[in-house]
Amino acid sequence: MAFLDKLGDFARNIGDKANDVIEVTKLNSKISSEKNAITECMWRIGEYYYKKHQAGEADDSGAAELYAVIDGHNKTIADIQAEIARIQAESAAQAQAAQSNQATFAIPLAAPVAKGITCPSCGKVNMPGTKFCFECGCKLEIPAAPTERPCPDCGAQVPATNKFCVKCGYKFE
Repeated sequence: MAFLDKLGDFARNIGDKANDVIEVTKLNSKISSEKNAITECMWRIGEYYYKKHQAGEADDSGAAELYAVIDGHNKTIADIQAEIARIQAESAAQAQAAQSNQATFAIPLAAPVAKGITCPSCGKVNMPGTKFCFECGCKLEIPAAPTERPCPDCGAQVPATNKFCVKCGYKFE
């Protein structure tokens, strides 16, 4: 059951991360929308001053209103960026908690075996001298030492399993 619980936690973590990505993407879209609104206001400021220039006026009352609108959009962007930072920090904290949780419930594995007998049934490496596989119980055969034969061409000792001599390249039939 612990395995199924871990699997469920893993699936929830993935779902939470996907939801976080979707939420951050939506918030980034809102930031983009706010920046577009700022660009629109900047364009209107430019148009306003150009029209004043054409009319020969120097009144700044219309631009002050647009400045306030731009300031409002900049505040909205800052609020959204703070929300993104909160989501990312919360997600990182959950990931760290999940990692520490996994470390607490880690299943101990068998110590690695440097040299040993590989089970012909399941492929697990067993301790040297073991007669039965620790994983599947299959009887283990201790491999016989390879026999050597002399090369008829150069006389070098070559393992019987070789098809060619490693010294001269003679091909065994």
